[in-house]
Amino acid sequence: MDIAVALVPSLLFGALSLLLGAFPTDTRRQNTAVMVGAGAVSLGCAALLGAPWSLSATMWGAACGLMWTGGQVFVLRAFRAWGVSRTMPLTTALQLLLNATLGVSLFGEWRAPGSLALGAGALALIMLGAAGCSWQERTGPGPTAAQRRDGLLATAASAVLYGSYPSLLRAVHVPSAHAVGPMGLGLLAGAILCALILPRRASLRGPRIAPALLAGGLWAIGNVLMLRSTAAVGVASGFTLSQLGFVLATVGGLTILGEKRTGRERAVVAVGIVAAVVGLVLMGTATSMDAGMSPSRQTVPGKVPEAV
Repeated sequence: MDIAVALVPSLLFGALSLLLGAFPTDTRRQNTAVMVGAGAVSLGCAALLGAPWSLSATMWGAACGLMWTGGQVFVLRAFRAWGVSRTMPLTTALQLLLNATLGVSLFGEWRAPGSLALGAGALALIMLGAAGCSWQERTGPGPTAAQRRDGLLATAASAVLYGSYPSLLRAVHVPSAHAVGPMGLGLLAGAILCALILPRRASLRGPRIAPALLAGGLWAIGNVLMLRSTAAVGVASGFTLSQLGFVLATVGGLTILGEKRTGRERAVVAVGIVAAVVGLVLMGTATSMDAGMSPSRQTVPGKVPEAV
C-alpha cells in the first residue's frame, strides 16, 4: 500500500505537465493561475497536517515558494519553445544532478563503500536517457534551432530553481513538512508577481484558467503525498518513485499532445526512458546504502569516523 501511495506523486506531477501543455493560454494568465492553485491547496494541506509555523520555517518556506514560482515560469516557457516531451525528462535529470552534487559536496552523502560509484553511474544513465528523450534529427520535424536553444536554456533555469529549494531547506534545518504552509504563502506572493511583472497581453480572467488552477493544485497534493511517502518507505525510495512522472509526461507529450517525432527519434526516446528509469533505481539504491550504514561508520564532513 505504501508503495502505491508513493507512486501517486509521479502520476500527479506527470498529469500537471500534460494539463499545462494541453490547455495553453496567455503566459501571464497561466502562470498566475498555477501559483494561485498551488498556493491555496498548500495552505489547505498545511492546515490539515497541523505542522508548526516557526519564524525560520515561515521565512525559508516562503522563499522556497518564490523559487518554485520562478521554476514554473521557466518550465512553461520551455513547453512553448520545444514541447513537454523534451522539457520534462531533461529538467528531471538536471534536478537530480544538482541535488546529488549538493548532497555529496555539502551533506556528505554517498559515503558508504561503493555508493559514490553507483550513484555516479546512475546519474550518467539518467543524463544519457534525458538526452535521448530530447534528441532531434537535423531533418526531423519539431522546433527550430532557435527554439531548441530557448527551450534548453529555459529548462536548465527551471531545473536550478526547482532543484535548489529542497537542499536549501535541508541546509537551514527546516523540515519539509513544516515548510508546506509557508511555501503556500510564497506561491501566492509569486502569483502576484506574475500578474504584475509578466507581459500584459491579455486579461487575467479568460479561457483555460481552470486547467492551470487544477495543475497547481495537483502539484501541491503531490508534494504533500511525496512527504508522506518518504516517511513511510524511506527518502530514497519515496523521492525516486516521485520522479517517475517524467515517463508519463514524455509518453503523453508524444501521444496525447501530438508532439511530432520521427520513427528514429521515438526509438531513441524509448531507450532513453528505460535508461533513465534504471538510473533512478540505481540512484535510490546508492542512497539506501548510505541509510544502511551504522552511525559509527558514517563519515561526516569535518569529522574523523570512529575506529571499529
